[in-house]
Amino acid sequence: MKKRIITSFVGLPVLFGCLYLRGWIAELVLAFLTLVGVIECYRAIRTAKYNPFPWGGYAGPVLMLLMAWLIDIRNPLLLIATCMGITIVGCIFSKQPNFPDTAVSIYPLFTCLMPLSMIMMMLNSTFGRVPGVALITMSFAIAFGGDASAYFGGRAFGKHKLCPTVSPKKTVEGAVCYFIGSTFVAVMTRLFFVKVVGYAMPGIPAAIVLGLVGGFFAQIGDLTASLLKRYSGIKDYGKIFPGHGGVMDRLDSVMFTVIVLYCYTLVLK
Repeated sequence: MKKRIITSFVGLPVLFGCLYLRGWIAELVLAFLTLVGVIECYRAIRTAKYNPFPWGGYAGPVLMLLMAWLIDIRNPLLLIATCMGITIVGCIFSKQPNFPDTAVSIYPLFTCLMPLSMIMMMLNSTFGRVPGVALITMSFAIAFGGDASAYFGGRAFGKHKLCPTVSPKKTVEGAVCYFIGSTFVAVMTRLFFVKVVGYAMPGIPAAIVLGLVGGFFAQIGDLTASLLKRYSGIKDYGKIFPGHGGVMDRLDSVMFTVIVLYCYTLVLK
């Protein structure tokens, strides 16, 4: 717990600093975290006795930067389609092509590369009158606020197992607390940006819906990451965040929440 607290005290200022500065510094940090997350996924897949073709995933963070810096295109769909093409071609022309290896090779593209590329796309953009950086902040708040609420709520009230074969410690009561926490912080984040920063933001009803839906998908993201860990027999994806594990350990719920907020930008447009 001590390591987790220290890492949070160091990591959160770095996170908010990147969101405040934005620009090439934030994009470079984001690309680095994406590369680490992709590497962690492929390492876990190899531990599960598969033989993935990783180069499409490894190319993703590089292409993400090149597309943003050289031709000013921050399109997650174009990025994922390109990386998936590289991956499938590589699998087909490998020495021993087979479908399971091809399927697991694509997994990191959708669970890590895609959501983080959505952050890249949202970082310096405005949707309607709503700044993308505010929606990114809301996605982190929903995931982290929900995580904390589920942890303390589960310890205090947890009795019924939520998904014991995937994550034995999670409880139904903790999941309910997750929804309460994620919805509360979504509304508080909205009020902060409106009242303190002066940004245009979604209305309170929209913030409540985003908190609930984002909280649901955050928990799905957490369970999805846990499923691969349990199947691979590993405790953590990595050690980049002391006390928390790797990028996929710390940001698994955020990545699925970001997808919800990115889809919401389509409504704002």
